Amino acid sequence: MHSFLCRGLLALACAVATTAPVAAQTAVGEAQAKAGFVLNFARYVEWPERVFAARDAPLLLCVLGRDEVATALTALDGRQVQGRPIAVRRLTGADEARPCQVLFIAESESRRLALVLRAVAGQPLLTVSDADAFIDAGGAIGIVRGDGRLQFEVNRAALDQAQLKASSNLLKLARNLTEAKGRN
Repeated sequence: MHSFLCRGLLALACAVATTAPVAAQTAVGEAQAKAGFVLNFARYVEWPERVFAARDAPLLLCVLGRDEVATALTALDGRQVQGRPIAVRRLTGADEARPCQVLFIAESESRRLALVLRAVAGQPLLTVSDADAFIDAGGAIGIVRGDGRLQFEVNRAALDQAQLKASSNLLKLARNLTEAKGRN
């Protein structure tokens, strides 16, 4: 499992690094890579069973905000994660996130980040974003650029608060693992 995750994340990083230098093409390639990261995060996080109405209930991946990553995430609709189909839903506000298992908060929502994280605090919800200082604000997993490639950071306190368990293999691959409580 560890080698599969490593290969998947490495392939995503390589895809971003080899994207053509045309600005629009680079943004789309990076957005697709970030969507791939979100898919892999969902594969290596466990939710409490009570979160799902039935064994075959879909994993609901919700998207708040509008940007290339949010658009790329819609392509994950119907893919399988942990034996469940992914259902992608766009939200207009954090108050709609209650039924979701994953919430991607687009960078376009940076100004409302603390408000959004406060609204979903305590829910069994994996929060992911590519907004600057996301884990410092109390988010669970932040996608960041470092050393010329995409990487991710994990906030264990946010995962614990959300009653989620990340695999040790996922945690080992994180660029930064913190116990930050957030500023919300």
